[in-house]
Formats: sequence, C-alpha cells, structure tokens
Amino acid sequence: MANERDETLAKMIMFFAGCMIGGIAGLLYAPQSGVRTRRRLTDFAEDVKEKAEDLTDEASVAVKKAVDRGRRFVNT
Repeated sequence: MANERDETLAKMIMFFAGCMIGGIAGLLYAPQSGVRTRRRLTDFAEDVKEKAEDLTDEASVAVKKAVDRGRRFVNT
C-alpha cells in the first residue's frame, strides 16, 4: 500500500515537473511578445465568456419550454 502511494506521488511530481518545464520552454520560445499574448488570451477569455452566456441563455429557454410542456402534459 505504501508502495502504491510512493508511485502515485512520484507520478504527480513528474507530471508537475513536466508542466513547469513545458511552461518555461513555451515562454522561452514564444513567437509573440508578452503584451500581445496577454491581449490574445484576454480576447479569448472574453469570447468564451460570451459564448457561455449565450449557451446559458439558450439552455434556460430550453428548460422553460420543457417545463411548460411537462405541465401541459400533466394537466391534460
């Protein structure tokens, strides 16, 4: 049992070390300046937020329609 924990811990350490090495390599070899990259990430985050809001609105409408159909079905 302790051996399994040691293996899991070792795998987690290797994973996080790989993430750090990959992140550092990405920063060193980035094709754009930091300002431009941050601007692109901000724009991307705003787009994702807008799409999530749209999907939430659509889901809300769909749920309301389903509830109304269910109520009509039950009442008839």
